[in-house]
Amino acid sequence: MWALPVVLGLVLPLWEEGPPVEASAALVIAGVLLRARQAHAERPGAWFPLLVTGSTAVAVVWSGELVEFRLGPAFDLWRYLVGLAVAIGLGCWAWRARYRTVAVTAAAYLAAIQYLGRGAEPVAEFGWTSYGPADAAVPAFDPVLGVDLSAGQPHPELVIVAGAVFAHARPGRVRPWHVAALAGLLGSLWHQGAMALLLVAAVLAAHDLNARRPGAWYPLLMVGVGLAVWPVLDALTAPAWPEPVIEDPGAERHAVLVAGAWSTSAAVAPTVDHDELFLAVVVAAGLAVWSWRRRSPIVLLTALAHLGGAWVGDLPVGTGPVVLAGAAVALATTAAPRAAQNGWAFGWNT
Repeated sequence: MWALPVVLGLVLPLWEEGPPVEASAALVIAGVLLRARQAHAERPGAWFPLLVTGSTAVAVVWSGELVEFRLGPAFDLWRYLVGLAVAIGLGCWAWRARYRTVAVTAAAYLAAIQYLGRGAEPVAEFGWTSYGPADAAVPAFDPVLGVDLSAGQPHPELVIVAGAVFAHARPGRVRPWHVAALAGLLGSLWHQGAMALLLVAAVLAAHDLNARRPGAWYPLLMVGVGLAVWPVLDALTAPAWPEPVIEDPGAERHAVLVAGAWSTSAAVAPTVDHDELFLAVVVAAGLAVWSWRRRSPIVLLTALAHLGGAWVGDLPVGTGPVVLAGAAVALATTAAPRAAQNGWAFGWNT
């Protein structure tokens, strides 16, 4: 059940005319929440309501940023008022249930929306062109990452997700992925590059889950993460083109039209990088041999889909999400150990 929205969220961005990345991310978040609901049945606590509240708030804000240019300042005001209502609701819940973690989370979220939630004065913009002062900073858009890591607005809603992670970590049972997730969530309030720690936390959490529920899904997840991270690392380590210099027209500070060309060439037909195709053939061959040894048809189908995506070429997000979708299907079809079915999934009887 939970794997369906995750697979859709990972596969739909492969099409050029597919939904925006924010909508696909909302599907992945919905699938993760469904999986967390199953874990909550095994290990109940305040972490699950906090996770649902924070994840839903993040998904709504990401979706709202798609139409922010239409709403203008009203979007920031709506976001602030809703965040204030959520903080008050969390405070009331903490007072009634005597949850210290929820109380700290509500106070931290209230402070975050008060000092970080209000963005700068908006500038009239549309598409790839924007009107502003001549000396205004031009955002450096990364076509591979799809975001601006240096000038992006912080998301105070991630504080609630950090509170859920903190509530999940009980005394004496703090795992490394708890620490990495807290550092990534709270560090992203100052710099979005800290979100990379969330990927580290996901890998560490998957390693812990693999110890309790081994299967073909974990190697697939590692391969998918590697394929998804490799283009990002290649883009970050590639030599940067010199930024265009805009001359100041004078002391009158006339408005100028800044048009940023995000690509140095226009492709008229799909092209295939032979190096990437060779790497895809090697990965697909390895997955095929492994599927034959493990008698796993899911791994074989994942290998064929990965090879087909690399052969087509010009996929907007690469072929990493294909392998990640295969890992999600493999995890959903892997039977839980008998100990986990009897209520010992997290080390004690629930």
